[in-house]
Amino acid sequence: MENTMPRNYLWAIGEGLQTYRPGDIIVDRYQVQYGKILLDTQPGKMPEMPEKIPGVIEPYLKLFPYRLHIPQVFGQVSVAGKKGTKTIWLLEGGPINGEGVSLVPEITELWKDATAMRQLNWLWQIAQLWQPLNVQEVGLSLLNSDNLRVEGQLVRLVELQPDKKTLTLQDLGWLWQKWVGSANPVIKKFLKQLSYQMIVGEVKNSDLLITQLDKALEVLGRSQVRRVHVTTATDTGPSRFHNEDACYPPSKTVISCPPSSKTVAIVCDGIGGQDSGEEASQLAIKVLSQQLQNIPENGDPLTITTKLEEFACVANDAICDHNDNDERRGHKRMGTTLVMALAHLHQLYITHIGDSRAYWITPSRCHQVTVDDDIASRQVRLGYSLYYDAIKQATSGALVQALGINNSINLHPTVQRFPIDEDSIFLICSDGLSDKDRVEESWQTEILPLLDGKIDLVTVRDRLIEIANTKNGHDNVTVALVYYHVKYKGQMTEISLPPIDVKTSNLQKLFVNFFSNSQFIENKPKTSMYDLEYRSWWFYVLGILILLGLGGILVHFLSPIVDKLVDKFIEPPSSLPRTPGFSPILSLDLGSFILITGSNDTLNESIELLTNTRDNTVKGRVANGTILKVIGKLPRPEEIWLELEVCSTKKILTTDQEFIHYLQPKDIGWIQLFKIGNSLDIVILNKSGTI
Repeated sequence: MENTMPRNYLWAIGEGLQTYRPGDIIVDRYQVQYGKILLDTQPGKMPEMPEKIPGVIEPYLKLFPYRLHIPQVFGQVSVAGKKGTKTIWLLEGGPINGEGVSLVPEITELWKDATAMRQLNWLWQIAQLWQPLNVQEVGLSLLNSDNLRVEGQLVRLVELQPDKKTLTLQDLGWLWQKWVGSANPVIKKFLKQLSYQMIVGEVKNSDLLITQLDKALEVLGRSQVRRVHVTTATDTGPSRFHNEDACYPPSKTVISCPPSSKTVAIVCDGIGGQDSGEEASQLAIKVLSQQLQNIPENGDPLTITTKLEEFACVANDAICDHNDNDERRGHKRMGTTLVMALAHLHQLYITHIGDSRAYWITPSRCHQVTVDDDIASRQVRLGYSLYYDAIKQATSGALVQALGINNSINLHPTVQRFPIDEDSIFLICSDGLSDKDRVEESWQTEILPLLDGKIDLVTVRDRLIEIANTKNGHDNVTVALVYYHVKYKGQMTEISLPPIDVKTSNLQKLFVNFFSNSQFIENKPKTSMYDLEYRSWWFYVLGILILLGLGGILVHFLSPIVDKLVDKFIEPPSSLPRTPGFSPILSLDLGSFILITGSNDTLNESIELLTNTRDNTVKGRVANGTILKVIGKLPRPEEIWLELEVCSTKKILTTDQEFIHYLQPKDIGWIQLFKIGNSLDIVILNKSGTI
């Protein structure tokens, strides 16, 4: 029997909706259901598109990679009124229940009855969203309980709400403190201490907040009994003569074991034509399966994420070397997409490059968790157009990155992780199945019964191959299913978090990862989760000596530049504080200013700021003559990140760099310290030592 697409319920924002009542039809298409919920009665028709993207809509586009939690703009409706035409914006993929009559529950409605693991999982997701939403100045969206909805394990936002003031983690701490009283007893003390640390400023950034929550999730995860079932299949399809797809474990394999480096599923879809694509996909599988043996069994999330990114780059270089040895150029270079699922402890990691996809099937919904690396998605992420407008372009499906095409320095793999607190199914597949929305059509009838035990994993796998071949049939098809089965054992002990030593935390954060695999250890008392690891006096002495050494090196190399500019120092722009004695010194403390110099008024090729420290998405490039302010620092293993705010800038002569934004004053982004330090086109400034 032919499956039908689910009804498309939309959430309406903006003016022009007040005059409509339930049952009314807007522009002969959208039927008002309840409140701001509309039903699209013509789902196969393109929605109305804007001629220009307004500022209020731009954050939705730039947050496109977070659409698992944030609805996306479907289109607009222009409604004529007495005072002129008003615009209703339509959001799709929001937290609307299946019947379209209401939103899913608020987080506060289900909070008190949720398990400790579920509560921490929700907090962790909010912490993950804090930085990207604040960069787009919509952090308020996470502080309004009515806007925070939960659907099983997932936190989902109704809409994005613009900030009315600059927000900090203190604001989030005050909200979480309100939830302490109804928190699960196992985490009540932990949440009370964590919210206090946020309020007093001991937890200064979202990365440290995520680290604290990760440690708590790890401890609670020890109460889980986990088993992961993996199966794969690949098929040439009815229209092809050879199969350029590849999978791991080998096709028709079934694995059932606790999560480890062996509980992995990989799907690759080769590109390059003839035998090239097949060779690239198989080489990627071979390299990745070898590299995965280096995953530490008890590795922390940052280590696992970093290694998965490294493994993707190793596979990329192996294919690149093969291309170079065969002197392949341009379109003749072979490559492959990649989507890989790794079950490790209480989390599932998804590594992605290209347009093969990963889906998360929950009891209520099928979520596409990867974003295609194609031109259409890039247009949306950069804020240039809505998705349904972008896919109309002839080249919208062309890939912007794949394994083997370019050197790894230009490769940006995406690694996502999902804490698992209940049975979960992840499907990864090539576009032989995902094209024409076949997964969205069939997940309820073909995959969902697996969660209820009404069907087995192999039957689901084979049925998906059949659907791909009969309803699409234009390409090879490869599928892999990862079924994460979770049970809980015994009664969990209350966990808590000791306060951070404010005086030494910055020094420890800077050097701890060079001397230990973990900043924290589990504390012996029953009520404590972990404690700060004691450091002997030589640790601090060594840290100071290293800082002095680095300072000496900077002075040696940068002093000639500073000396020249002291004599003809440019007066600081009016946007900067005019403090007597404002002079150049070698410092990158909070509050420092960095002047980007150059021979002309153009974009500086070497200074690109990223939206965050995790996914390498470029926010924009700075122009020569720009002054940046250091507003944050984030130490990571073997690297340090700076958070910079554009204070002032000069106009540039050309802006023809494709898809690169020219950063403006008040824009904020991240860059690794060595990328600033290695540039000879900078001067470091400071306000008389003021921090």
